[in-house]
Amino acid sequence: MKINEAEVIITQLIKDKVEEIKEILVSKRNIVEKVVMLRRIAREMADNFDFPSYENLEDFYNDYDKNNSPLIKLEGPGIRHNNIIFLKRCPTQPIFDKFQDGNGKFPDYWGKLPLEFMGQFKNEAVLHPLCIIHQTIREEFASRISKGKGILHTIIVACRSSKTGRVVFSKWGLKTANIKREEILRWIEGFACAFHMR
Repeated sequence: MKINEAEVIITQLIKDKVEEIKEILVSKRNIVEKVVMLRRIAREMADNFDFPSYENLEDFYNDYDKNNSPLIKLEGPGIRHNNIIFLKRCPTQPIFDKFQDGNGKFPDYWGKLPLEFMGQFKNEAVLHPLCIIHQTIREEFASRISKGKGILHTIIVACRSSKTGRVVFSKWGLKTANIKREEILRWIEGFACAFHMR
């Protein structure tokens, strides 16, 4: 993998798999099969990153608040508001052009797949296909943090389009984070997504 210091690790990992991802997205497979394949690729990508192991969530938050978290190297900086992290920029945005045609337009699947996805996976929220990969890699990171006898999970609360300002919500994410849409809308303005760990 070529290292570009201006890009976060997720951007670089996905850049190296663009053709494989496109092949899945344009295939005739159903949405569940596509998601399983995208998540498999994401887990393979995650194997390229040396995830730290935290003793507990508080240790992770302490690192994150000091801008010293490996998660920041992985996906870019965010701002923490209580138990919710608002990511400042989508780490996949720098490679959107690799999925566009010569006129800068996205193929049909770019808009259709997220709708199919949220119809099938009702507890999740995505704005575009690369969100699935990003969120899976983030989940791999969280699974290295101890939570008693179990592991931690990241739960998406909302995603915001930097181009249109459109926000999609996960009802499950809102419920588990114990936050209302209105509060998320106040905080997410200008940010890419909101998630919490549980």
